[in-house]
Amino acid sequence: MSKDMTEEEIRTVFQIVLPFGKMLVYERNTVTNYISVQYTQPKDSPVIHELNLLPDDVYYECERVGKERLLEDGEKLHQYRQFMIARGYSEIWLNNPY
Repeated sequence: MSKDMTEEEIRTVFQIVLPFGKMLVYERNTVTNYISVQYTQPKDSPVIHELNLLPDDVYYECERVGKERLLEDGEKLHQYRQFMIARGYSEIWLNNPY
């Protein structure tokens, strides 16, 4: 996923997860297969947040807590997984003959 995903696809999934966020930069980690995105939110624009896009999940870097938390919004996570499965990046259906 981290090697094959285009910048347009990264921007699309970012907008699925955070429709009002502003993506600043992204970094591909090909060893562990995830994409790290730095972004800002309109309500706290000087603060830079980080988001990790995995094949089937999304994790936020929480500055206040000092650790990661999983995307818990059921609808957004469902749409994210649909996109990843449709594009062939998901590992849920990996090696599934059907």
